[in-house]
Amino acid sequence: IPMGGAAVVYRHAAGLARRGHRVTVVAPAHGAGGGVARLRSLAVAARDRLHGVGQTAYYSADGVETLEVSRISADGFPVGDAVIATGHQTALWVAGLPPRAGEKVYFIQHDERHLTPQAETTWHLPFARIAVAGWIADVLADAGAPAIGVVPNAIDPDDFALDAPVEGRDSRVLALYHRLPSKGPDTLVAALRAIRAQMPEVRADVIAARPPSHALPDWATVHVRPEPAALRALYNRAAVALHTSRLEGWGLVPMEAAACGCAVVATASRGPAEFLRADRSMIEVPVGDADTLARAAVQLLRDDHTRAALAHAGMADVARFSWDASTDAFERLLAGIVP
Repeated sequence: IPMGGAAVVYRHAAGLARRGHRVTVVAPAHGAGGGVARLRSLAVAARDRLHGVGQTAYYSADGVETLEVSRISADGFPVGDAVIATGHQTALWVAGLPPRAGEKVYFIQHDERHLTPQAETTWHLPFARIAVAGWIADVLADAGAPAIGVVPNAIDPDDFALDAPVEGRDSRVLALYHRLPSKGPDTLVAALRAIRAQMPEVRADVIAARPPSHALPDWATVHVRPEPAALRALYNRAAVALHTSRLEGWGLVPMEAAACGCAVVATASRGPAEFLRADRSMIEVPVGDADTLARAAVQLLRDDHTRAALAHAGMADVARFSWDASTDAFERLLAGIVP
C-alpha cells in the first residue's frame, strides 16, 4: 500500500541500481507468516477486496527486483554485500540471516516504540544503524545505539513542483488521513469541523491509502490512492496543508505539499521540523490541539500575503534536499562498512 517508508526504500533502491549496484527488495507475500500474523494479513486482504482496493504491489523501480516470500529464511535468500532492515519487524528477520546475506544494516525511519516496546530492543542488534532524521539519530544516541549517519528524505522536482501560483488560491485545505492513532485522525476530523465552523466556504481534499474508518465531514472529498499526477494537482490547488500526526519520522506529505506551494500547518510531531522551520516556513502547533490547528489554518486562509510568504519559504526550504544527494550519502555509508 502507499506508505512513506516503502516509498523511501524504493527511491534509494532505484538510485543504487542506477549507480550500478544489484538491488533486491524482499517483501512478505499476501498471507505470509503464521498464527496471528497470517490471520491479520488475511483479514486486511479481505477488507481491501471489500473496499475495491487492488492487491497488486504499489511500488516498483527500474533495475530493482522485488522478491515476495512467505517466510524469511536463509534458504533462497539473496547473497549480497549488505542486507538492510527497514523496520522493527524486518530487523528481527535480518538478525536471523547467515553472514553470507551481507553486512547487516538497519535503516531507521521512525521511533517505533509508539508501536511496540520491542522496537528499542531491535536498536541494540549488532547492525550498522542509519537514521532518516537528525531527531531519530539523537534518540538512538540517547538509547546507547548511535547511528553511523543520517540520510534525509527529499523531493524530486519532476514529481512535485509548483504548477499554479501560490497567491490567490481558493480556500481549500489538504490533509493525509490514516486510521493509525499516531497519525492523529481524531485531530484531523476535529480540525476540519472547526475550520468549517469559522469559514463555511472552505473545501477540503483528504488523501488516504484506504477508505477512512472515521466519519469525515461530507464536504471533504476523499481521494484513495490518487495517481501521482492527480496528487500533484491536489497539492497545487490547495492553499493550506494540514499535518496532524502525534509523532512522525519525517513526513513526506507536508514536504510534497510545500514543494507545490501549500502553506503547511503542522503538529509538533518532530518530523516536519527536519525540513521546515516554525514561524518561517510552517506554522507549528501543539500535538493533538485541533482548535489551534484550525485557528492557524483559518488565519492563513484569510491572509493571502502571510500565507504566500510562508508557502514561498516552504518551497525554498524543501528545495535544499535532493534524492541524488541522499542516495549518494547512503552509498558512502554502505561502502564504509562493506569489506
